[in-house]
Amino acid sequence: MILERLGHSITATGSGVEALRWLEEKPQDLLILDLKMPAIDGPTLYREILARWPTGGPRALFVSGFADTTAYEVSLKTLNVPLLLKPFALEELHDAVSRVLATG
Repeated sequence: MILERLGHSITATGSGVEALRWLEEKPQDLLILDLKMPAIDGPTLYREILARWPTGGPRALFVSGFADTTAYEVSLKTLNVPLLLKPFALEELHDAVSRVLATG
Protein backbone atom coordinates (compact mmCIF):
# COMPACT_ATOMS: atom_id res chain seq x y z
CA MET A 1 0.00 0.00 0.00
CA ILE A 2 2.87 2.35 0.76
CA LEU A 3 4.36 1.97 -2.70
CA GLU A 4 0.97 2.32 -4.37
CA ARG A 5 0.52 5.64 -2.55
CA LEU A 6 3.84 6.69 -4.08
CA GLY A 7 2.53 5.95 -7.58
CA HIS A 8 3.84 2.44 -8.15
CA SER A 9 1.76 -0.43 -9.49
CA ILE A 10 2.18 -3.43 -7.19
CA THR A 11 1.68 -7.16 -7.54
CA ALA A 12 2.23 -9.51 -4.61
CA THR A 13 2.74 -13.24 -4.96
CA GLY A 14 2.61 -15.95 -2.33
CA SER A 15 5.79 -17.77 -3.33
CA GLY A 16 8.83 -17.71 -5.57
CA VAL A 17 7.25 -20.27 -7.87
CA GLU A 18 4.19 -18.07 -8.23
CA ALA A 19 6.44 -15.07 -8.89
CA LEU A 20 8.19 -16.91 -11.74
CA ARG A 21 4.83 -17.79 -13.30
CA TRP A 22 3.67 -14.19 -12.97
CA LEU A 23 6.86 -12.85 -14.57
CA GLU A 24 6.33 -15.11 -17.59
CA GLU A 25 3.09 -13.23 -18.28
CA LYS A 26 3.74 -9.78 -16.85
CA PRO A 27 7.31 -8.42 -16.96
CA GLN A 28 8.16 -6.17 -14.02
CA ASP A 29 10.64 -3.35 -13.49
CA LEU A 30 11.49 -4.17 -9.88
CA LEU A 31 11.15 -7.09 -7.51
CA ILE A 32 11.21 -6.66 -3.75
CA LEU A 33 12.30 -10.03 -2.41
CA ASP A 34 12.70 -11.18 1.16
CA LEU A 35 15.98 -12.96 1.78
CA LYS A 36 14.20 -15.81 3.53
CA MET A 37 11.04 -17.12 1.89
CA PRO A 38 9.26 -20.49 1.88
CA ALA A 39 10.60 -23.11 -0.56
CA ILE A 40 13.04 -20.79 -2.34
CA ASP A 41 14.97 -17.91 -0.78
CA GLY A 42 15.24 -14.49 -2.39
CA PRO A 43 18.79 -14.83 -3.77
CA THR A 44 18.02 -18.25 -5.30
CA LEU A 45 14.85 -16.89 -6.87
CA TYR A 46 16.70 -13.88 -8.29
CA ARG A 47 19.43 -16.12 -9.75
CA GLU A 48 16.69 -18.11 -11.51
CA ILE A 49 15.15 -14.90 -12.83
CA LEU A 50 18.52 -13.73 -14.16
CA ALA A 51 19.04 -17.12 -15.83
CA ARG A 52 15.65 -16.88 -17.55
CA TRP A 53 15.97 -13.20 -18.53
CA PRO A 54 19.71 -12.50 -18.73
CA THR A 55 19.37 -9.19 -20.57
CA GLY A 56 15.88 -7.95 -19.83
CA GLY A 57 15.01 -9.13 -16.35
CA PRO A 58 13.77 -6.94 -13.56
CA ARG A 59 16.01 -5.28 -11.01
CA ALA A 60 15.70 -6.34 -7.39
CA LEU A 61 15.75 -5.06 -3.85
CA PHE A 62 16.16 -7.51 -0.99
CA VAL A 63 14.53 -6.97 2.39
CA SER A 64 15.06 -8.87 5.61
CA GLY A 65 13.83 -8.86 9.16
CA PHE A 66 16.92 -10.72 10.34
CA ALA A 67 19.68 -8.63 11.89
CA ASP A 68 22.23 -11.35 11.05
CA THR A 69 22.42 -11.68 7.27
CA THR A 70 25.90 -13.21 7.18
CA ALA A 71 24.55 -16.40 5.57
CA TYR A 72 23.60 -14.28 2.56
CA GLU A 73 26.72 -12.10 2.26
CA VAL A 74 28.17 -13.95 -0.73
CA SER A 75 24.85 -13.87 -2.58
CA LEU A 76 24.37 -10.18 -1.86
CA LYS A 77 27.84 -9.32 -3.17
CA THR A 78 27.62 -11.62 -6.19
CA LEU A 79 24.17 -10.44 -7.23
CA ASN A 80 24.93 -6.78 -6.43
CA VAL A 81 21.43 -6.25 -5.05
CA PRO A 82 20.87 -3.77 -2.22
CA LEU A 83 19.44 -4.91 1.11
CA LEU A 84 16.94 -2.99 3.22
CA LEU A 85 16.60 -4.20 6.81
CA LYS A 86 13.19 -4.32 8.49
CA PRO A 87 11.74 -2.41 10.13
CA PHE A 88 12.30 0.48 7.77
CA ALA A 89 10.73 3.89 7.44
CA LEU A 90 8.61 4.91 4.47
CA GLU A 91 11.34 7.28 3.32
CA GLU A 92 13.92 4.48 3.40
CA LEU A 93 11.74 2.25 1.23
CA HIS A 94 10.98 5.06 -1.18
CA ASP A 95 14.67 6.01 -1.45
CA ALA A 96 15.76 2.40 -1.97
CA VAL A 97 13.14 1.78 -4.67
CA SER A 98 14.04 5.06 -6.41
CA ARG A 99 17.77 4.23 -6.37
CA VAL A 100 17.26 0.74 -7.76
CA LEU A 101 14.90 1.93 -10.51
CA ALA A 102 17.36 4.71 -11.44
CA THR A 103 20.11 2.15 -12.13
CA GLY A 104 18.43 0.78 -15.22
